[in-house]
Amino acid sequence: MKPQKIETYEQYIQLVERYNRKGRFTNDYLQNEAADIIIHDRLFALCGQDNALMLVQKEGFYRVYYYINNAEELLALPESELVTEILFRGQDAPEAEVQWLEHMGFKKNLVRDQYFAKYASLTQPILIEGVKIEIATAIEDALWAIKLFNASFDKWSGDYIPEAQAPLLIQEKAILIAKDLDGNRLGALQFEMRQGACWLNHVAVMPEARGKKIGRGLTEAYIEQGHVDDNSRYMLWVQRQNESAVTMYRNKGFAPMNKSTLSMITI
Repeated sequence: MKPQKIETYEQYIQLVERYNRKGRFTNDYLQNEAADIIIHDRLFALCGQDNALMLVQKEGFYRVYYYINNAEELLALPESELVTEILFRGQDAPEAEVQWLEHMGFKKNLVRDQYFAKYASLTQPILIEGVKIEIATAIEDALWAIKLFNASFDKWSGDYIPEAQAPLLIQEKAILIAKDLDGNRLGALQFEMRQGACWLNHVAVMPEARGKKIGRGLTEAYIEQGHVDDNSRYMLWVQRQNESAVTMYRNKGFAPMNKSTLSMITI
């Protein structure tokens, strides 16, 4: 079955109204983005009698959003790389939702947990000797950071950053670069203010610089960038499997919010 392109926002709303029934499983949080995705011809739908998939075209794969009303009804997936995420609370994703996706051909990938902190609850920063961390002002630094982010993360669970966004990230002062005293780049962090909090979106360290607290230094600098007062809020997602990162954030004072995602893929 070939997915059909959603041509208008009204079509998307009609699809939601048809499949958004009581007791359904869904991960559709496209509402704020759907109109823009449709304008750029990137939203497709695969519909059955009771269940529906919405596919957003990404770089080399589709991100899948769904409405599941009937666990017995399976849909024929397109021959493409697909990824979806189950948003859940507690330690594990709902088994019935996972099983339906597995029957469709998906397999479990990674679990991410959301963490939160207020400035007043965070431990004091430490000095990382021989490292300077500054807001990126050169387009070359932004492009280097984007390539580092995109190469460092699972492309299905992470958020791919197009290189065309580099000028905007420079304008928004949204990238921190860590360098040694000779000017060699060691790592980078990208953040933004949204929903009343300072979000850590991406952080990555060069392989040869790992184990030297560069990630912690970048996190300290990000916290100071978002600091207004003791009630300043910070949010981030971290892969549960990345034990060193989880330990660093917990030691810094971040606490889990009992909100997680399980990514599932078809490759």
